[in-house]
Amino acid sequence: MERYMYLWRGPEKILYTFGDQPSGLICRLVTVKDHVFVSTTTNNLYHGVAATHLESETCPLLTFKRVQFYAMDIATNSDYLFIVNDAGQVLRIDPSDMTHVETITLREEPKSCSHGYKADNESVKVKSLAASDNAMLFIAENGQLWANGDQPQIDIKTSEPKKVTFFDGRIVSSVACGANFNVALVRKIIRTMKDDTDSENDLEEEVFVSSCPHCVSDVMLSPVSQPSTDTCPLGLHVRQSSEDRSTNSTSAPSTASKDHDNALLLDDEKRFDDLSKTLTNGDNFSDGLPIELQREEKKNVIFINTEAARQFLTRQLSWVSSYGNAGEELLAECADRPTRIIKQNVSNMASLVYEGVKTVGDKVVTLSRHMSGSSDNNEAQDSGQDGLEDGVTGDTKPTATSLANSLRCEEFPWSSSAGTSDRELSEQGLNERINTLVRAGNSLLSTELWTWGDIQYGQLGTGDTTKRPRPILVEKFHNLGIKKIVCGSYHVLALTLDGRAYAWGRNNSFQVTPQSPTDQSSPRLFSCGPSSSQPERVRDMAAGENHTLIMTSTGLQLMGKYSLERTGEIIQIKIPDAVGYSAKQILSSGSYSCCTMINQPACDISSDLTNEQIFLEEMLMVYQNLIKPFQKKGGATQESNVYETLCQCYTELISFTSLNVLSLWDYYDHNGEAYEVVVVASIEEYITVYKHYLNAICDVVSLGGFTHIARIIDVPQTLISLFMDKVKGSKSKKANNEAIIALALQHPLNRLNRYKAMVHSLIRINGPKLGIERLQEALGKWEQICDEQERRLKEAETTKQFWESSGKLVELLRSPDRRLIRESRTHPISVLNCGRFSTHWFVLLTDILIHVNGTSHTVHPLPTLWVEPLQDTDAVQNALSVTTPEDSLVLYTPTPAERTEWLQALQTAIKRSLLRVVGHVPPLVRSSSFSFTKHSLYKDAKYTGRWLNGKPHGTGKLEWSDGRMYVGHFHRGIMHGTGKMEIPTQGIYEGQWKDGQQNGYGTMKYINGDIYEGHFKDSLPHGHGIKKEGHFMASVASIYIGEWVAGLKQGYGVMDDITTGEKYLGLWNNNMKHGCGLIVTLDGIYYEGVFMQDILTGHGVMIFEDGTHYEGEFRSAGVFSGKGTLTFSSGDKIEGNMNGAWNEGVKITATLHMNVANCSSHVNAKPTSFGKLCVPPDQKWKAIFRQCYQQLGVSEPGSKNNSTANKIGETQRVWQNVAVVITNSHQDTIQRRKDIARDLNSSSSTCRQKDRSNINQLEKIPQFGWDSLNLKTYDEVHDYLIKAFESLHHPLGTLLTEVAAAYTATYGGVRVHPLLLSHAVAELHSITSRIYHVVTLLFPALPPGGQELILETEDSEESKVVSAAAILHPILLPRVHSALFVLYALHNKKEDDAYWKRLMKWNKQPDITLMAFLGIDPKFWKSATTNHIGEHPLPNDAEQLFGDAVETLQQLKTTFSPLEKLLVIRNTFEQMTQVVQRQLGSTYLWTMDELFPVFHFVVVRARVLQLGSEINFIEDFMEPYLQNGELGIMFTTLKVCGILSTESLKFLQEHFWRQYIQ
Repeated sequence: MERYMYLWRGPEKILYTFGDQPSGLICRLVTVKDHVFVSTTTNNLYHGVAATHLESETCPLLTFKRVQFYAMDIATNSDYLFIVNDAGQVLRIDPSDMTHVETITLREEPKSCSHGYKADNESVKVKSLAASDNAMLFIAENGQLWANGDQPQIDIKTSEPKKVTFFDGRIVSSVACGANFNVALVRKIIRTMKDDTDSENDLEEEVFVSSCPHCVSDVMLSPVSQPSTDTCPLGLHVRQSSEDRSTNSTSAPSTASKDHDNALLLDDEKRFDDLSKTLTNGDNFSDGLPIELQREEKKNVIFINTEAARQFLTRQLSWVSSYGNAGEELLAECADRPTRIIKQNVSNMASLVYEGVKTVGDKVVTLSRHMSGSSDNNEAQDSGQDGLEDGVTGDTKPTATSLANSLRCEEFPWSSSAGTSDRELSEQGLNERINTLVRAGNSLLSTELWTWGDIQYGQLGTGDTTKRPRPILVEKFHNLGIKKIVCGSYHVLALTLDGRAYAWGRNNSFQVTPQSPTDQSSPRLFSCGPSSSQPERVRDMAAGENHTLIMTSTGLQLMGKYSLERTGEIIQIKIPDAVGYSAKQILSSGSYSCCTMINQPACDISSDLTNEQIFLEEMLMVYQNLIKPFQKKGGATQESNVYETLCQCYTELISFTSLNVLSLWDYYDHNGEAYEVVVVASIEEYITVYKHYLNAICDVVSLGGFTHIARIIDVPQTLISLFMDKVKGSKSKKANNEAIIALALQHPLNRLNRYKAMVHSLIRINGPKLGIERLQEALGKWEQICDEQERRLKEAETTKQFWESSGKLVELLRSPDRRLIRESRTHPISVLNCGRFSTHWFVLLTDILIHVNGTSHTVHPLPTLWVEPLQDTDAVQNALSVTTPEDSLVLYTPTPAERTEWLQALQTAIKRSLLRVVGHVPPLVRSSSFSFTKHSLYKDAKYTGRWLNGKPHGTGKLEWSDGRMYVGHFHRGIMHGTGKMEIPTQGIYEGQWKDGQQNGYGTMKYINGDIYEGHFKDSLPHGHGIKKEGHFMASVASIYIGEWVAGLKQGYGVMDDITTGEKYLGLWNNNMKHGCGLIVTLDGIYYEGVFMQDILTGHGVMIFEDGTHYEGEFRSAGVFSGKGTLTFSSGDKIEGNMNGAWNEGVKITATLHMNVANCSSHVNAKPTSFGKLCVPPDQKWKAIFRQCYQQLGVSEPGSKNNSTANKIGETQRVWQNVAVVITNSHQDTIQRRKDIARDLNSSSSTCRQKDRSNINQLEKIPQFGWDSLNLKTYDEVHDYLIKAFESLHHPLGTLLTEVAAAYTATYGGVRVHPLLLSHAVAELHSITSRIYHVVTLLFPALPPGGQELILETEDSEESKVVSAAAILHPILLPRVHSALFVLYALHNKKEDDAYWKRLMKWNKQPDITLMAFLGIDPKFWKSATTNHIGEHPLPNDAEQLFGDAVETLQQLKTTFSPLEKLLVIRNTFEQMTQVVQRQLGSTYLWTMDELFPVFHFVVVRARVLQLGSEINFIEDFMEPYLQNGELGIMFTTLKVCGILSTESLKFLQEHFWRQYIQ
């Protein structure tokens, strides 16, 4: 039976047997007199009564039988047994007959909900308990402490359990009771985030009352959270798992950790659930941390806004809503605990959100083991505090955490430089995992031990026997990390994480210390050897009534009162060696003790565990005596961030070391596998933290920081005693202090080799079992960091020595992260062809190359330094070329080997200084920053961007100290390409650059608000452009579009002066109106003539809005001066000399000519010189076409260089230039898109794909349309031209866009005049002709301008007419139609108004009346009307006759070219014919006399707006070949209908009545 446990009464071994085979491992032992109770890890309870004497040497004194109680925890006093059952209730049992005497239930005080309903008393589940004769302590599931009995210090004096309010804000993880005092192990709830989380707080404070209808409805409407494995969709736990890590086998206890193997196969959700429970509940380690702390951790660490998380999960987990109506039965079943359901739902949501952010991976199971500790002894461990309160992080400066976190985000010099966004996400996840582990480690150490009760024997551990009215904190254990507490009758034992056991209290039987029987009022460290020796590391401990049992690696030791004869000596208890079995834990109660066994051999890891515990103790000592005082006294220095980072990294190492100790302890106790020890399971996080610390230590070493610390801190004797034996030689006190500080801070790095030894031991113990690959991988990584730290520390020490000997360079260039790599005093290198008396010293650091020349020095940043070997020649050997943005050096070494070493050192340093470098050699093209100090163009500017061999090349940003900034493209050190320049004194330019100046198309926004958009040359507007000056409310506001030369308006342009209300169309010179031009004003006045320096002088024309016009001499606009003729709208005119302004009074010497012949007619509606004094259409917008010809690489028509000798060669050259323009433009657009936005939406992506497809087609040089033309090739040419004009990358598309914009700006807007119509029409014909000429350069087979080409098919049934208008009108007219048609509408306003007025009157009549009125033959409408009336009488206008024809004609407004409009008219006639033929037969052919009235009816019913303007538009742009054909006749018919619709109704009415009477 010794395979279960060894049992003693005092030092005497007791024989026992189990009547019922036990399941699981023995984990608890309690006694009531000679009644002995043990429980197992499967929560089964066994009872036996010990005999008082032996009947025989082989007869057992004790027989255990199973008791039918489910025991989560057990405790006793002198009379009763207390059991915590699976319902969380406490049962009081009489041990004599095992009868149930009483059920003790913990009940909350009744609360009221927000609606005023009162809730029933809610019961609280008990997790564990402790008992004595006069008091009981209960730990609830939520970590709150409850108590009953007589305990005035905590305000308890009642038989009913009450909540202990003294410990509000703390989590109680373990309790123990002595005869007249009590002990509690607690942790504070540390709230690390102060953010507003109203939704979470509301959940915590919400009270639910099942009888309240409002509360029930709120639960019904609340969103359903993701169900976990043991939670229903409403959050209710549907099953409770009672399984432990131990086996449930009934034959014998087996391996306690078999399910570790299965744990590795868990999915991510399950593993994170384990971690979440571990970090918040402590799992078995603390038997579940309270819900408040669990909620607090999730609120603070996982997410802040639970409402946002809820909304997100509601959307993502919409499928769960099907469970929302799970049935009233389920709702009623969980209605008594709705608050818990809501909280559980929020908790589940939090877990899911957290899981989505970071993946913990396989290390989750390991950490769960580490935090769980032993599940069999109610150990007092939990987590939840972020940092060691008043310890590890309590006094840390606020910036330290942020510094450490920012340090993690930086790239270490030794890390891989190839990186992507995935890597950044991986680093973020790594940092999150490190933070989680640090919080877990801090929680292990941040424990508090509170005692209260009688203090007669010093059992409260305060160092005195003074009574306390309230519980007292035992300061000795502040942040030592207590693992376990137990109590005897009047003494206490505490076991810390570093394996030290402390005892205090009554010592009458030497149960506290064997040295003397004096009571100990303060904790005394246990040591079985001499007082000066290293204390024994304790593996477990237990306390009986008057004795103490200690387990060490060497065996069991018993102290205290064992019997009436023996007391006061330490007895070594030997446990017989049993093959395949080893000791698990020790337990004591009363005079009985036991050592439980496990069926696994002893784990040979004791020495590694001891070494790690000693290391943890030393680290805590260094922290308390060095780190913490330095944080308080450090003060602000230039390198204060370095020291803050060092302190923060040290605290993180302490946290990881505590986790590693616990994981080793678990493994030693057979509670885990070898690969679950933290040094293996969390290898990546562990090594990263060590790298952080190594980096911080190296920074401090290079700065000589230990000297700085020694000046601030007086090294205490404890540290001197700890490290003095390692100080070499006899030194002064100051030197000794500095050496001790260096040893103390470098101690973690000097002990790195122990991790290699530890992993070696784990590999040896583990053997070839599962996890060997992970162990071997971890060993390799620890070996790498060990080698790395030796090299890094050596570099730091060398750098320190360099700074100490470098003089003034220290103050200027010393930086914590810089290390010395190589310097020319020890490794010679010189400047080629330097002066005889010049001295040069080169120093290579990790990020810069320093060149010291005499008393001056130059710093070359390595990211912008290029080095390459030069070929040996007779004149130069062993040379290196070094290129920087402002210097170029040729260096040489004495030997080829030295050159190779310098080259490798430089290239390696450059590569490490760059991010994301792939390959062994630094790339020629790279990205970096540089500040120019002596560059001719970029002096005092900082450049950030792409480089090529020492020069800016590619995209970059240039910032000057005076505020100038350029962002764009560079080419070999010069601004070239597209870019944006901001000049505070001028404005912002964005556009094309060439040779460092603004050349090409761009936009300039001046600081006064003016905007210029157009072409530049040598940083000045040159070519076609638009300039907007001022704004509508300014004193000067205008818009100019036209030609510029060297920044001045010169050539043809249009000025829209918003302030004066005038628009000028004409020639400019030197920013002034100069030459032919015209002006229209807002008053409706039209001027035309010759301008000289902004003044209209000489012969000109002036036309008023009512038709009155003047033609003659002007002194300025509106001022007559000389001979002229003034013609009135009535036809009267005055001819003679006129002087003066027309609106102020004119002096006239002239002859009046009266128009008496026909007063109603307008004679000479326009002056004879109208249109002859302005700029000819072909002379307009020449700059736009000139730019297009320059892109095509040909000269303008009419120029001297225009030669037509070799048409084919010219065409080929044109096409090659077109391909170049398209490619360059497209590449610039792609780059701009990348610069503006890296990620566009799907629709933009679709547009880009379509654009890319068009570009691919346009980039190909077509081979059709060069020499001959047929219908097929014409269609190909036409399709190509449509795509070309639509693309802004094609020269034709650019040309069309600019011309259309100029045309619209000229004839659109507010200041338009009806007299501009003729100019607009003529200009559009000219534009069409000139664009067509450009098209013929691409396709020479097209007919010349002004000619037509008829293409016929072989059967001559279908033909096409090819002309400039046929090709370009469908493309050009839609772009300008809006502006052009406004002019038509203004020109025909009077006629269109009359047409519309009469049309409205006619459309008020029904169809029959209107048809009769228009004279339509009754045979076309009587039969249709009869049919309608006979079949279905319809109201007026319910159904129009010829409705299809009417709808077709209405499409006239949706077309833009004359041909398209004529086709609409033809389709209208076809619809009319189809209606007639349906009524009168398919062979019926009607005459024009029959057709015209019907068509007139259709025109009236179609109600086409501004029909007269449409007719005039068609007349002006219809091609000649269409005028005499079928389309021409149909158009004439429409024109006549329009005229008739505007004439008097008298004739039509007379005709109607005459026909009606007949």
